[in-house]
Amino acid sequence: MFNSAKMQLTVWYAGVLALTLGVFAVLTYLLFYYTLDNQTNRTLSEVARVFETTANREIEDEDKVLNSKNGDEALRDAALELGFKDYQVFAFSTEKRLIAATKSADGDSQISGETAENQLKIFTPGTNGNRFDFDYNNDIFRAFFYNFKVHNRNYQLLVVHPLDDQIELLRQVRYAFLISVPLTLLAASLGGYFLARKSLAPISEMSRKAEDITAKNLHERLPVKNERDELGSLASKFNELLSRLDKSFEQQRRFMADASHELRTPVAIVRGEADVIMAKEKRDETEYRESFSIVQSEAERMTHIIEDLFTLARVDAGQQPLRKETVYLDEILSDAVKSFRTVANSRSIRLEFETPEEMKFSGDSQLLRRLFSNLLDNALKHAKSRVKVSAESRNNFYEIDISDDGAGITAEAQSHIFERFYRADKARSRDEKAQTGSGAGLGLAISKFIVEAHDGNLTLVKSDADGSTFLSKFPAIK
Repeated sequence: MFNSAKMQLTVWYAGVLALTLGVFAVLTYLLFYYTLDNQTNRTLSEVARVFETTANREIEDEDKVLNSKNGDEALRDAALELGFKDYQVFAFSTEKRLIAATKSADGDSQISGETAENQLKIFTPGTNGNRFDFDYNNDIFRAFFYNFKVHNRNYQLLVVHPLDDQIELLRQVRYAFLISVPLTLLAASLGGYFLARKSLAPISEMSRKAEDITAKNLHERLPVKNERDELGSLASKFNELLSRLDKSFEQQRRFMADASHELRTPVAIVRGEADVIMAKEKRDETEYRESFSIVQSEAERMTHIIEDLFTLARVDAGQQPLRKETVYLDEILSDAVKSFRTVANSRSIRLEFETPEEMKFSGDSQLLRRLFSNLLDNALKHAKSRVKVSAESRNNFYEIDISDDGAGITAEAQSHIFERFYRADKARSRDEKAQTGSGAGLGLAISKFIVEAHDGNLTLVKSDADGSTFLSKFPAIK
């Protein structure tokens, strides 16, 4: 149960909320406690000063009427004049003898003068400051000790205040927090659980849908309710992944089907020739040579197909590294043209080549040589009488044109010529004119990869009744 994301989110949410509420409750309680405590202490101090002021005013009033009143009498008059709610004032001499005390209202928690006198005798002002708490008849009181003068005589004042109301108020605050915090935490946890459940419901739905998607139904997609939120964006990205997988699987299926189809024919021919050879016990040398020549030709064709397939497989897997080095495209192109002159002459095709200027380039010489060989072989297969090769530097690019005067490629086929296993002229795909290619429709696909791997571009510039022209463009080195 706790392995589910919604439960883990709820537990984390509840834990963080509990910590937050706990810290808030403790800090609030401490703030409330210290506020009440400081307020009580200030009031005790103010009551003491009011009593002192009142006693001194009694002396001053008597002096004005030329009457004599000593300090003790002034204290008694002040005690009779003043009355404080929940506060008792006791005036003592320096010998700790009770002189006067204020009266408390009925119902107030109070102590007797004797008790105040006993507490004052126990209390040592220098020990705990001028405030102390004491217990009397199971009630807690706070006393404030204060030294003052009346009529040039020293007196001691004890202001006493019961803390029962304050203690009760703090107890109620504690109970309020003990009840409200768990209830708030419970309500928030339930709300967090339902919120997490609702928020994660699309993920559960996507998970169930993903379980049903296999290689047989990669066309299906995850539901996307809102593309603008995070879950909708996740589902969209996953659907894009499925689209790429679907495309890759389709390419793989087509690749395997085409490869099997291309290999079936040469294998069938080899088996057929072997059956013919084994059908008769005796054959002359000419017949054996003719059969083995066919077997050798088909074996070479299978070798070319397998090499092309291996190259494309490494390309798809991203394992066809470029061994870049400083090369000269004009030299590689010139070598390729020279290697095809014999083939061109044997077919009575004029191979024209204009020696280009120096073309310094950074690339894989082996792949570039294969590129030009594929394009020349393709041109010679379809040319009637002429193949022209030209190269020049233009607008920061090296442009290499290879054109033939063949019958051209149909408009329908032009958009597919760079696809794997596509042959515009299937009747001529396996004829004896193939020099370097396999005849399986892989040469142009491999050529396009080689050019694009060198940050270039391979395009069919034109193709009509006058022939076809392929243009290879590479970024020039400045």
